[in-house]
Amino acid sequence: MGSRLIRLIARLPVSVHAKLLAAFLAIVMLLILVGAVSLAVLADAQGRGEEAAKLQRKVAAYRQLQNDTTAELYGVASALVSPDEPTLEATLRQLNQFGYDFDHLQFVASDEADVLQQVQANYSQFRQTITQSVALLQDGNVAAARELQVTQANPLANRLQRLTDQLVNRAEADMAASVEASRSAYEMSRWLVIAFAIGSIAFALLLGYVISWSLIGPVRQMKVRLSEIAGGEFARRVDVPNRDELGALAADLNTMSSELGRLYQQLETANRHKSQFLANMSHELRTPLNAIIGFADVLLGRFFGPLTDKQVEHLVEIRASGRHLLALINDILDLSKVEAGRMDLFPVNFSVREALEAGLTMVREPALRHGIALNLEVDPAIERIRADERKFKQVVFNLLTNATKFTPPGGQVHVTTCRVDGEIRVSVHDTGVGIAPQDQARIFEEFEQVDPPEPGLEGTGLGLALARRLVELHGGRIWVESRIGRGSTFTFALPLEEAVVTVAEECTTT
Repeated sequence: MGSRLIRLIARLPVSVHAKLLAAFLAIVMLLILVGAVSLAVLADAQGRGEEAAKLQRKVAAYRQLQNDTTAELYGVASALVSPDEPTLEATLRQLNQFGYDFDHLQFVASDEADVLQQVQANYSQFRQTITQSVALLQDGNVAAARELQVTQANPLANRLQRLTDQLVNRAEADMAASVEASRSAYEMSRWLVIAFAIGSIAFALLLGYVISWSLIGPVRQMKVRLSEIAGGEFARRVDVPNRDELGALAADLNTMSSELGRLYQQLETANRHKSQFLANMSHELRTPLNAIIGFADVLLGRFFGPLTDKQVEHLVEIRASGRHLLALINDILDLSKVEAGRMDLFPVNFSVREALEAGLTMVREPALRHGIALNLEVDPAIERIRADERKFKQVVFNLLTNATKFTPPGGQVHVTTCRVDGEIRVSVHDTGVGIAPQDQARIFEEFEQVDPPEPGLEGTGLGLALARRLVELHGGRIWVESRIGRGSTFTFALPLEEAVVTVAEECTTT
């Protein structure tokens, strides 16, 4: 049910702004409705209170009428006992008060017309009878007054009392019914307000949930899709049902993904062609370079006669430049083979010490020329490993060349080996200038190098890149630890295979 509502809201062809505005307006309307219901309940309660007050006034008026009737009869009885002028005047005053109370009763009990008519008729007779009794007493005819009271006044008074009792009973019954109705209405109103408030809260929460997920869901889908695109997956499409800005954004994302996939295929094809071209061109360039280096060696051997010092100097430069260019071409050729997938491994069992000593031998002459000490420390427990020996030596040579190049005269280059977590680690530590933290990741990329500490130390930016590719080709990894002015330590790790001839307990590195 929730997913259907979410998809329904998502498919509405309106903007996100309109959806949010509609949700806020709906919540405002709910608040207004809750307020209106509360005001209606309060108005009903006020009306019932006024009705109860009216009934209370009725009861008071009816009881007053009862009291006045009783007082009037008592006054006439007193006048019969002591028919003096003050008593008679008091009886007449009470009679007038009785008339006032009756007029007030007609005002507060207008809905009791039938009973009031009977009360009025009996009241008129009762008033005439009392007036006649008072007149007889004033004339001194006490016996006639007493006879009139017994035969007419008392029955009328009893009838008035019964009628007023009837009015009182009706008013009290109406009041009790009103109180009960008010209590029931209060309970019903309270539950109505509670139910309406709970329903409004539930509706607001449902509305917020549906609208929020109609927005969050597509955003999460597109986030996952962007992660897949970053990982190289361009074929899949993101399915967003929204017909708002998010739907348009998802459509643009799908279009971008398709276009990136097409461009990626073109780049893959162009990169493969480039690698094949570089491999072919590098191979063609090696033949004339070897010839140039060979002729330079022949001339320096003075097989065709003596040479002047200037000629020897130029020939040495030609040979050095040729060898440098040949090394560069070899690196490009190897990188191109790796990128083209044409670099094969030929693993054999070989001595780690002999491979490292061969690398040190290749850099010993320039190291001694600059006064750089070379040290080798091989763990005797690791004598032989299984890997591609030539590529292992090439990685070591590239790291040693890089270390001796950037180590100042009088410095040291120290090579160590160790076994850690099922892999052999070879570390080349130098006391050179060091590498800044922000440069330590990019130096392993092609044609990337840090600024040289002095002119003449520039490189091609391929040695470390090729070393990383060759190490990764073995399933290993390479990294650097360095601080400016404190030297650098380049370490590469290769997994040890079951064919390792000799291994020992694991050691730790610093």
